[in-house]
Amino acid sequence: MSALHQDLSLLRRLYTGESVQQARRAIDGLQGGKSPIPEAASPAQQHLEARVLLALLKFRDVYTRFPLGIAMVHPEPHGIALAVESMERASEILFHLLPSCASDEEVQGVPGLRITRRYRTAIELQVLGEPARLRLFGLPARLWRSAEASTLDKWINPDRMQLCWRSSSRSWTQVEREHHAQWEDDNDRYTQVTQRGAWLSSGLLRRAALLHTVANTFLIDGYRGAAFDVARLVLRSSHVHEQGPGPHNFIAALVDPVCGLPLLLKRFRGDTDEKYGRDQQFVLGDVSNTAVLDFRATIERPPSRLAPELWQAILRRVPQTGFTSSLSPGVIAGLCGLGASQRMRSRQLPHRLRGNPGRDQL
Repeated sequence: MSALHQDLSLLRRLYTGESVQQARRAIDGLQGGKSPIPEAASPAQQHLEARVLLALLKFRDVYTRFPLGIAMVHPEPHGIALAVESMERASEILFHLLPSCASDEEVQGVPGLRITRRYRTAIELQVLGEPARLRLFGLPARLWRSAEASTLDKWINPDRMQLCWRSSSRSWTQVEREHHAQWEDDNDRYTQVTQRGAWLSSGLLRRAALLHTVANTFLIDGYRGAAFDVARLVLRSSHVHEQGPGPHNFIAALVDPVCGLPLLLKRFRGDTDEKYGRDQQFVLGDVSNTAVLDFRATIERPPSRLAPELWQAILRRVPQTGFTSSLSPGVIAGLCGLGASQRMRSRQLPHRLRGNPGRDQL
């Protein structure tokens, strides 16, 4: 392997959490000019991944060792695979993704999404009639079955629910078609705005490991919206106090020209010295003004509901070094404006590889 391939493999690992071997295979398979982290090949895939990220961010009922409960991502053009941390987290993910509907309410979850394949340690989900695919792995088959069963326990009265993913495994139900026609009409202005900006959430999901490989994040949630014809994603993250690299490392990685996203840092608010534990806000957007990322970071101590043994496990996996030692919060704050991306692009690849690649994932 050439030195360049070695560097690219290490860089990709920071974004995905993959093992050395997995990252090397992905880089070896690159065709000329392609990004080390491929984009979703279709709008349908982007849309599904945007919905998956939203499900990971919303309604957090389970504290996990990794910020999203995802230890690793494996992005490919026509699909994405996520390593799920535990059966409890798997159950929560399925609960918020698989479509269901009460008689007097709209469809919850992703209309048309079904479990289409089962493997020894994974399941594959697909939107029926579309190429969009999601693979969840990391648990034995019996735990995936348990995760599916436990989703039923989350409903107060499951007998009143139409569980579309169970009642109609090979086709969309009528309520799903009606929901899609009403709320996801391609001619609807809000739908057009969110679809145009879906690349941001999809790209973040494909780089989800950054939250635990280059920054001391221990909890994150968020929501999406749209305003002035721009899709908007708000992320609210909690970071370990006085241990490990701070949240600015996540931002530095996002604007990296090799594996990052086409984002400009437009606004920064907060103290540039993270040791004081004050809130920080980074607002990023693209040149075409299709999407905005509002990243709000707080340095804080763990909530009382977090079990002490889990907190110790989180501290053990906090990286010792960040994405780069040269982009401090103060430097990032000074780069706000249209020239931010160009000045960051002048930095050479070796300087971006000072981060902790993390442990190999089996």
